[in-house]
Amino acid sequence: MTPSFSRRTALGTGLAAGAGMLTGLVPAAPAASHAAPDADLSFPSTRLAREAARLIDEAQEAYLHNHSLRSFLFAREAAARAGRRPGRDYDEEVVFLICALHDMGLTARANSDQRFELDGADFAARFLEERGVTDRRVDTVWDAIAMHTTRSFRDSPVFQRRRPPEIGIAQTGISIDLMGVNSPVPPEYADRVHRRHPRLGGARAVTDAIVAQALANPRKAPAATLPGEILHQRHPELPYLTWDMLLDSNAWGD
Repeated sequence: MTPSFSRRTALGTGLAAGAGMLTGLVPAAPAASHAAPDADLSFPSTRLAREAARLIDEAQEAYLHNHSLRSFLFAREAAARAGRRPGRDYDEEVVFLICALHDMGLTARANSDQRFELDGADFAARFLEERGVTDRRVDTVWDAIAMHTTRSFRDSPVFQRRRPPEIGIAQTGISIDLMGVNSPVPPEYADRVHRRHPRLGGARAVTDAIVAQALANPRKAPAATLPGEILHQRHPELPYLTWDMLLDSNAWGD
């Protein structure tokens, strides 16, 4: 049985100050709807969205595939709770592309010597360009995926004001699925999402994949990055390049 989202939220309230991923989202009362049951669990049906969905069906392990899809559903629901609507306030297709492709760097299709966030961002840009997309959507998707592990960027008021809204909306959904703390998404909605797309290990499975990549290729986890920090915490016995080591090697001798 899928754990109750409300129980997870209750257990995580003590961590909210350190792990809260959402700021500035004001819940709004849901509008009355006569849509078919579970219509709010649907995905965009554009050509690009369908091709991205087929890709992650083939390329991502089940736990990662479900994480990608849940991230989009949580992103759209959180945006709706804040009064933001697809087609009016943001491009739903772009948010789906970000969420679907944001962890492709953890798959064999996109794995190189870069940290997984950059591998995923580069892969997503190529995915779009190969399908004739060369406008600002490529930059929006790349930025969102490359920065999706750096919360401090999207917390900046200037970032929120000047960057495309799809970045913050998608990253919010990714954060909700990763942590579930301070989420504006109603527990009953989250439970339905989890029934449709089970967690299968959730955030720890994603973390294990990051560590596995780093152990196989240390260049995947440079110091002062999320992969580097995770690797250092999981395996403190391994060599770790500190900032002072870098300073000791600088050419100016200071």
